[in-house]
Amino acid sequence: MKEDAFIEREWLAVAPDGTEQSLLLRVGNASRHSTGDWVADVSLGALEPRPHAIHGIDSWQAVHEAMRFAAVRIKHFEEQGWRFYFERGDEQACASDLFRGV
Repeated sequence: MKEDAFIEREWLAVAPDGTEQSLLLRVGNASRHSTGDWVADVSLGALEPRPHAIHGIDSWQAVHEAMRFAAVRIKHFEEQGWRFYFERGDEQACASDLFRGV
């Protein structure tokens, strides 16, 4: 992923075994792909080290779908027993805090 993130959010992630780690969620700037569509990279930090390339018909859709993708992946981890917090000692965060309706 490029170093210049379009948006990012940092949370505290707690694994099912109770171990804690800082989690940096990032959506990169959309760029035009050689196929003509647009791509925005999504990074889920330590949860999934490999970035995901999310495509759209224009930059708006690419970023929108990238944000939705990040929320769907976080929901998957929640279902596996992970917990997320805005900060240590703060209220619990969830996938719908990233994208409504997920």
